[in-house]
Amino acid sequence: MDLVSPELRAVIRHLSGQRRGQVETVTEKTLEIFVGDNMDVRILTPAAGESAGCVARLHRAGPTYELEVVADQNVWINGESVSGNRLLCSGDLIEVGHGGPLLRYRLYPPGVVPKKTLAEVFSDCVDGARVDGRSGIGRTGKFFARFTHDLATQTSLWFRIWILVLITALVISVVLLAVRYTQLEKHLFSEAVRIDSIAEVLKKTGAETIRKEELFQLRNLFELRLKSLEAREGELARIFSRVEGSIAFVQGAYGFIDPESGKPLRYTEEADGVYLFSVEGDGELVELPFTGTAFVIGAEGLLMTNKHVAEPWLEDERSKVPNELGLMSEHRRMRIFFPGDAEAYEVEPSLMSDSADLALLTMRAGRRFDGTILGFETSMPRPGDQVLVVGYPLGIRGMLARVSSHFIEQASEADADFWELVDRLAQSGYIRPLASRGIVSQVSDDYVVYDAETTTGGSGGPVLDSAGSVVAVNTAIVGDFGGSNLGVLSIFARRLIDRYERDK
Repeated sequence: MDLVSPELRAVIRHLSGQRRGQVETVTEKTLEIFVGDNMDVRILTPAAGESAGCVARLHRAGPTYELEVVADQNVWINGESVSGNRLLCSGDLIEVGHGGPLLRYRLYPPGVVPKKTLAEVFSDCVDGARVDGRSGIGRTGKFFARFTHDLATQTSLWFRIWILVLITALVISVVLLAVRYTQLEKHLFSEAVRIDSIAEVLKKTGAETIRKEELFQLRNLFELRLKSLEAREGELARIFSRVEGSIAFVQGAYGFIDPESGKPLRYTEEADGVYLFSVEGDGELVELPFTGTAFVIGAEGLLMTNKHVAEPWLEDERSKVPNELGLMSEHRRMRIFFPGDAEAYEVEPSLMSDSADLALLTMRAGRRFDGTILGFETSMPRPGDQVLVVGYPLGIRGMLARVSSHFIEQASEADADFWELVDRLAQSGYIRPLASRGIVSQVSDDYVVYDAETTTGGSGGPVLDSAGSVVAVNTAIVGDFGGSNLGVLSIFARRLIDRYERDK
C-alpha cells in the first residue's frame, strides 16, 4: 500500500489477546513492544534498563513507522516472517510470534476518529478469529461474534445508521413475506374448500359429479398426512381395535325454508355461472352437505356427537346469508355408517346440550347395537395423561386418500354423487376411522386441551384415556397454536345423558 502524507497519524488496534478491541494512537519517536502473560501485548516508551523482553521496536520514519525486530524474536507481517527492519504501511498485520497476538497498523488523517469501514471490520475479524479459534467451527463462531460486535461498536455513526436501515428493510421484507405466506395459505385453504365441495360430489351444492383427475389430486394431497394420524401400537392399539366398530361416520345435508309459507329454498336458474335462488317455482332444492363423527353410547342406538355436527348450520358460513334473509335451516337427510358395515342408518338429532357443544342422535329404525358401548370416565383428566382421539378427520377426502386406484377409477367412471360415493366407500370397506395419540396439556372447567392430530371432520369423536373410557368429546381445533385441540369434558356428556334418561 502507498505511503501517505506526513500529516497522517498512526494507530495500532489490538485484534486478539486481553486488549482485543483497544486502539492506541502512537506519536512518540520510538516505542517498544512487549508480550506478557496470557499473550498480553504492551506498547511502551523506552525506559532505561527496562528493555528486557522487548520483541520489537517502532521508530518514527516520516509519515509512518519502521518496525525493528529484536534479534532472535519471531515477528510476522502480513503472514511473512520478518527480521531486521521493515517500513510499515497502513493496513499491515503484525503477528508477534506465529499464531501469537495480532496488531493492526493503520494511518488516519488528523482529527479523524479511527472508525472502521466494512472491509476493515471483515478483515480484522477474519484475522482475529484465525488466531483465537481452535477449530473450523470455533473460528466461524468467533468470526460472527466479532463481526456483529465490531459492526455495532467500531464503525461510524452513519454506517451504523445505514446498517440499521438495511436491517429494518430486511425485517419489513420478512414481515411482508410472512403476510404473503399467510395470504397464500388462505388461498390454498379456499382452494381446499373448493376441492372439498367437489370431493363431496355436490349437485349444484349437493350432487355434482366428481372428475377422475380431481380424485387422484385429493388422494395424493392427503395420503401422507393421513397416514401419520394412525396409531396402531401397544395398549392404545388394543383400545382402538375394541372401539373402532362403535365410531360412526356422519353424513348429511340441510336446506332452508321460509318460516311464513313453509316453502323450501330452491334453485331457479343459472346466470353467467351464478345460481339464483327462490322459495317459488319447482327447481331443485338447495342442499348443503356436511360430515362428522359420532360414537355409540347406548345399545338402543343412541349416539353422541357435537351440536355443530347435529346442527351444522350453527358454524357453517354457507348458511349465513340465507339465515340473514329470514330463512330457517332444516335437515334434509342425515345418516351414519359403521366400519365394516355397508348399510346406512338414518338418524335424527334427539337432544341438544344447553351449555356445551354436545348432542345426542338416535337411529330412526330403532336398531340395537351389538358392539362396544363406550363409557365415560368420572374423574377429570390430568396434564400429561395420554389420550387417543378417534374419528373421521377430513371426512370423505380422508377416506379417498386411503382407497385403491381401482376404486377411484370406478367411482369417477360412474359419476358418483355425494351420497353414491359414500355408499361405494361403505360397500368396499373403506369407511374406517383414524386414530391419533396425544398428550393432555391443559384442563379447564369446560375443556381439555391435547396435541393429538385431528382436523375438520373429526368433530364429535371420542377422546379416550389409557383404559378406553371417554374423557372428552373432540370439538375444535386451536387455530392460533398448531397441534392443540379442544374436547368437551365428559362431565357435560354425562349430564346430557342424564337429561335424556329423565325426558324419555
